[in-house]
Amino acid sequence: MHAPGFVRPEWKRLWNLLKIGVPMGLCTFFEVSSFTLMAIFVSRLGPDIMSAHQIVANLTSMCYMVPLSLGIATSVLIAQSLGARWPSVAYECLKRTLKLMVTIAVVMSVLLFLFRSVILWLYTSEVEVHELAMSLILFGCFYYVFDAMQSVSAFALRGYRVTMAPMIIYGVMLWGVGLGLGYQFAFHGEWAGGPYGVFGFWGATATGLFLTGISLTLMALWVGRQFAKDDSHSPDEVKAAIQRAESHKPLS
Repeated sequence: MHAPGFVRPEWKRLWNLLKIGVPMGLCTFFEVSSFTLMAIFVSRLGPDIMSAHQIVANLTSMCYMVPLSLGIATSVLIAQSLGARWPSVAYECLKRTLKLMVTIAVVMSVLLFLFRSVILWLYTSEVEVHELAMSLILFGCFYYVFDAMQSVSAFALRGYRVTMAPMIIYGVMLWGVGLGLGYQFAFHGEWAGGPYGVFGFWGATATGLFLTGISLTLMALWVGRQFAKDDSHSPDEVKAAIQRAESHKPLS
């Protein structure tokens, strides 16, 4: 398919895309850069601490692939349902995905906690590094559920074309609380009994992800509920549409 000739850019459409895409990109930037910068700061604490930090960061990042994949699928299903004018189906998809993801995250956190020693020995044979990683992984076990919640909720909000508020939450919680407050607790924090070293970074990061998970989940559920209120279909029609979606049939 080719255009008949030169076509001028449609600035209004481009602007609408940028209003959605730029905040989405900044969300990813805040999320990735917070852990990257934390690794740079932690490197000042010594090789053993840096090794333990990288082991736990690698392990939690690998576990994050599960909510990431479910979040991407959720955004597609929600956008598809909204495009077919079934906001109630989109809201049902959001609720089901959150329930599924929380269940998976709780199970994975428990397994990670129970088998953390065996798993960490696969990464290192150094006793000092292993013992420190054993302590740091507890932060990952705690925040993983909330990290999973924020991932699914953030992608769901993208399906609803809501990206500016999540970007602000990411910036404040991941950079402000996780990185900024973590730096204070790690290298200063005398007013709170510090400095706490690497534990200051991981404690602040866990707090930031906890707040991010709660905030984005509540926002996603509220947005989904508002969209569902405007659905003109009857409850029976919505139920039938959900059954068709479960059978991989297109929404009509």
